[in-house]
Amino acid sequence: MRPDRLAVWCLTVLVAAMLALALMQTGGPGMGRAEKRDFARLNDLTELERFVVCVARKGGQDTLPPTLSPVAACPEDTPREDRFTGAPYRYERQSDTTFQLCARFEVPERLDYRASQLDDETGCITGLYERPAMLNE
Repeated sequence: MRPDRLAVWCLTVLVAAMLALALMQTGGPGMGRAEKRDFARLNDLTELERFVVCVARKGGQDTLPPTLSPVAACPEDTPREDRFTGAPYRYERQSDTTFQLCARFEVPERLDYRASQLDDETGCITGLYERPAMLNE
């Protein structure tokens, strides 16, 4: 083999190996799509968290609701189910001031957003409802 062809062949093998290594490291296009779907789910849970706090404030009870029933003063277009699978998001009231919102994530360990609040194993974020301060306190 001529030296110039050997150099081209070695360079081609090196580039192919680097591409394969990069795909293994990042997960490739399939992993990118899964991360995008998970980020959409996390955004939905964030919107749903705002909805829960709105219902608690405007629902007349000043505590977290037992279920996610609509209230006229709160946005009704808040996503309540996974747009990709159709599975409902799970709401769990834990006390008058804490709750969890859960979804089934594909690759939760790759989500970097709000990492302190997302439990990778359960797919839940914990929300906190802080009651408005009373005027006479």
